[in-house]
Amino acid sequence: MTDLVLIGATGHLQSVMDSILARGCYRVAHIVDDNTAGREFFGQYVEGATDLLPEFHARGMRHAFVSAGAIGGYGNREKWYQLARRTGFEIVNIIDPSAAVSPHAKLGEGVFIGKNAVVNAYARIGNMVIVNTGSIVEHADVLEDFVHIAPGCTLSGGVRVCRGAHVGAGSVVRQDIVIGAESLIGIGSVVVRNIAPRMVAYGNPCREQHPLEI
Repeated sequence: MTDLVLIGATGHLQSVMDSILARGCYRVAHIVDDNTAGREFFGQYVEGATDLLPEFHARGMRHAFVSAGAIGGYGNREKWYQLARRTGFEIVNIIDPSAAVSPHAKLGEGVFIGKNAVVNAYARIGNMVIVNTGSIVEHADVLEDFVHIAPGCTLSGGVRVCRGAHVGAGSVVRQDIVIGAESLIGIGSVVVRNIAPRMVAYGNPCREQHPLEI
């Protein structure tokens, strides 16, 4: 079984570890986070901060996964991803065994696909994307790097979600829509028009409300 270092100990780590245990292909050897040392997850403790990564690599660890969520932005996810790559780790994907991922889909690295999620044919999933529980990514969708699709979303065919955008839980996106980079789509929205970059948008139909302030 391959040893794995997990980077980031937010609530998202609980879903990640559950999927790792269900799949059974990795052994979680270490967990690090810059803010939550000592916290326990599934009987394992956060050992310390990310400055431990070079030590772990020097001791023979070669595989890592960024297990921090993206609530409040993806800054830590990007920072820790780049740190792990510079340190020399291979960044793996974690796909829950209950997920259905087409062999004709293309996945980057550092991707998490949660329970009962669907990724259909010719979808393209970038690096560090989260497709959370029960979400559907239909044929020919494109999810750029650091996108977060929250639980229970449906993205119809040909949708493009640009870098760092967040689609809130239970949202539905019409076919061929473009959601701009770093935009935030509110919970339960029905997106029938393109959304500009760095906008907060929500509602049925989804409307741009104001520019993202963070």
